Amino acid sequence: MRSPGVALRHRVLHLLVFFTLVLLLMALRLGYVQLVWGDSLGGAAQDLRTRTIVLNPRRGAIRDVHGRDLAVSVDVDSLYAVPSEVRDPAGAAGELSSILDRDQAHVHDLLTRASSFVWVQRKLSDTESAAVEALDLPGLYFLRESKRVYPKGGLGASVLGFAGMDNQGLEGVEYGFEQVLRGEPGRIEAEFDADERHIPRATYNHFPANPGDDIYLTIDEVLQYVAERALSRMVEEQDASGGSVVLMEPSTGRILAMATHPGFDPNDWKEADPRVWQNAAIASPDHPGSVFKAITAAMAVESGVASIDSEYHDPGYVRVPGATIRNWDLGALGDTDLPTAFAESSNVVFSKIAEEIGKERFYGFLDQFGFGRSTGIQLPGEANGMIPPESTARPVDLAVMSFGQTLTVTPLQMASAVSAIVNGGTLMRPLVVDRVGRGDDLEYVEPEAIRRVVSEETARVLRELMVHTVSEGSGSPAAIAGYRVGGKTGTAQKTVEGRVSEDDFISTFVGFAPAENPSVLCFVAIDEPQQERFGSVVAAPVFHEVVKEALRHLNVPPDSPEEIAPEDSGEEKDDVATQAEGENDIPDPITVPDVRDMPLADALDVLGELGLEGMETGEGERVIQQVPSPGAVVGPGDHIIMYLEAVEGESAKDQVRVPDVEGMSLRRASEALAEAGLRLEAVGSGVVVRQRPRVGERVPRGAFVELELGDRAPSTADP
Repeated sequence: MRSPGVALRHRVLHLLVFFTLVLLLMALRLGYVQLVWGDSLGGAAQDLRTRTIVLNPRRGAIRDVHGRDLAVSVDVDSLYAVPSEVRDPAGAAGELSSILDRDQAHVHDLLTRASSFVWVQRKLSDTESAAVEALDLPGLYFLRESKRVYPKGGLGASVLGFAGMDNQGLEGVEYGFEQVLRGEPGRIEAEFDADERHIPRATYNHFPANPGDDIYLTIDEVLQYVAERALSRMVEEQDASGGSVVLMEPSTGRILAMATHPGFDPNDWKEADPRVWQNAAIASPDHPGSVFKAITAAMAVESGVASIDSEYHDPGYVRVPGATIRNWDLGALGDTDLPTAFAESSNVVFSKIAEEIGKERFYGFLDQFGFGRSTGIQLPGEANGMIPPESTARPVDLAVMSFGQTLTVTPLQMASAVSAIVNGGTLMRPLVVDRVGRGDDLEYVEPEAIRRVVSEETARVLRELMVHTVSEGSGSPAAIAGYRVGGKTGTAQKTVEGRVSEDDFISTFVGFAPAENPSVLCFVAIDEPQQERFGSVVAAPVFHEVVKEALRHLNVPPDSPEEIAPEDSGEEKDDVATQAEGENDIPDPITVPDVRDMPLADALDVLGELGLEGMETGEGERVIQQVPSPGAVVGPGDHIIMYLEAVEGESAKDQVRVPDVEGMSLRRASEALAEAGLRLEAVGSGVVVRQRPRVGERVPRGAFVELELGDRAPSTADP
């Protein structure tokens, strides 16, 4: 029998061994965790503590061919919260909901979420940002982000498209050139503790974003304005449902203007009907009507079945298997020739011509001209159009296609195909982007010839046919004094729910000038005009206005200066006669005056005295912005676009003094100008080194102040 002391010693020994083994196992486990799992667990802990905030890059600007801004990005404040640091969520939600015009319950939900980062409001206005900053609430922070702004409002919106909240392109150039414009995102990495508080002196990595490249379009802002103005006037005058204008340079394929109506303001794209986001000039194919006879005539001349001397008999109708084709006016030309049949738009003659061409050759030419497939323009959403399959095409299909029915084409396809005729026979790829890059490092987009579709001789014959149509036929409303203009009218019945409509039409016109060496080609389509339906009455006047202004703006010399009336040229008849007699002096350049903040009547007088013409847009009596900017050099007769704003009166309450913002950051300057009731246009980066109008000058409330930013302090020598 053991003594009590021995038994006690055994118990103590057993306990000692047990605890030794436990400690040994714990040591082994700890060593395993430290040595084997250490790196992975440390990384996991680092990941748990680290939060990443993505920094969106500044999106590249979109400019017109002369460098005028059409879409730019500006820095604005975005508000976020660290919920664990917000001391009074209910009170903060009440204050913020009032400033941001948000639902208070929703803001409270954001401020109480179990998260280390919550967006409260993206891209605040300067007024909202200043008001939130004045609250000085804990847990609320600002992050500078880039916001997309379209300074010219709806000008060129169908081409530009728009960008979303995260600066992602959603339509137009913004979407099609997303990879070019968006740049490379940056990020901020920082560590937080278990209570979601930022850990001082812990990891904080800032990887800046790389801005996107700028895009310079082939579009000319002035010509875009001219096209949009002429189109909208005619659509409204005719109570039409819409329309398109394509103005291009036929020798290169560059698009000088592309207008659609109705339009929208990309600054408020969410408020617009999504149907108007589409660029109808490339995305809405329809029957071209008799403008297509230019293509049919080119096929006939090129294939040798017709010449300018070809003669035909037009009894007013022609029977083809399955239908009887009649002329648009139900009349008959009798014995006629090709120029007359073309100028008078004889459906009968062109049905006969299509039969002579034959189905196989006709479809071959359709393919050569690019119908039935996209043109390859650098824009998204282009439609292919529709051509009846060759295998199932009937004689009646061939007959009606000869004058632009059955098949469908887009305005751009039609403009591109006729350009191939008038430029000497080469189909060019349409271009809407001229160059891409940043600063002086720009890559130019060169014109691209796709293929030759007709010979130079065929092109010459077609130009003469189209000139004859304007000078002697249905295209006479398109004539422009001093220039030989070629063109073709069209009126097409629309197909509605699979049937040819007796009530719905598309009025079209395509033309070019000058005839010998065309500088511009313009295609016009007016959809469903209600007052008139013929292309000569509805579409040709739009062509006349657009091309007349384009020839002036591009300084294209007239073929016959003596034919230009004084109101057309802006000069006296004696001056024109002198020029016609051989005085070909180059006119002196004109420096654009500053007409901003002037009453409209005064601004027009100032421009008129210098030989310039003013074009107003907007409603009001005072000029708040102008294009080109003051100081630009232009030629006689050029146009200055003036953006107007209504002014209630000339009392002091309608006028404000320009504050001194030189030396300020862009944000401080924008706050100072906003407080004064003014708007800004900024160029460059850094601090304000120059401003216009001058400090203290009285201007209308809401006027623009131009700011030049740079890295240097303002100099007293600056003008």
